[in-house]
Amino acid sequence: NVQGECSNKHCDLPHIENGRIAQYYYNFKSYYFPMRKEKKLSYSCMVGYTTETGTQDGRITCTANGWSPVPRCYRKCNKPLLENGIFYGTEMYFKIHEKLQYKCNPGYHTPSGGTEDTVQCQPEGWSSQPSCTKKFVPNLHHGNYFTAQQVLRLNETLLYKCDEGYRTAGGNTTEEAVCLTRGWSLTPNCSSM
Repeated sequence: NVQGECSNKHCDLPHIENGRIAQYYYNFKSYYFPMRKEKKLSYSCMVGYTTETGTQDGRITCTANGWSPVPRCYRKCNKPLLENGIFYGTEMYFKIHEKLQYKCNPGYHTPSGGTEDTVQCQPEGWSSQPSCTKKFVPNLHHGNYFTAQQVLRLNETLLYKCDEGYRTAGGNTTEEAVCLTRGWSLTPNCSSM
C-alpha cells in the first residue's frame, strides 16, 4: 500500500551551506544514510555563521517530510558604521536575533527622532541601518510653525507662516520646508519685505 511506502521514507545526508555534520557521517555515508524517521543529527555552522536561533550548533530530526527544522547557517551581522553616535558594547559580530543599541551625539537624532535606538541582527542583515543626523527645526524669527515638533524625520514637511510685513524664503506668507538627507529643501526664514 502507498501509505506503507510513505512511512518508510528516509533522510539523506543533508547539504548544509556554511555548515557541516561530524566527519564520520561523510566517511561512512552508505552505513548511516538514508536515516530512519525519528533519528536525530547534530550539525555545526562554520566560524562567522550561526543557526537561526543564534547558536553555533543545531539539531535536526528525520521526519516523513525530510529533515526538520531544515538545517541552515546564516552569516553573522558585522557591527555597522555609525557617524555622530556611539554603540553600547564592543562586540564586532552579532548572532541572529541579537540586538545592538546605539546613542547619538548631542544635537543628533535617530531616524525615529529619538536620541537612542536599537537594531536587530536578522537572517538577511540588520533590521535597519543605524544613523544619527541633525534634523532640528530652526528658530524662526517673525513667524510661526504650524507644528510643535522640535525634530523632524526624513521627508517630513514643516509648514510655517510669517508675521505681517514679512515674507518666507520663497517670497510667500506661508511656506513648506521638507526635511531631506542633506538638510532642508528651503530653510525656514522670515525676512522683511
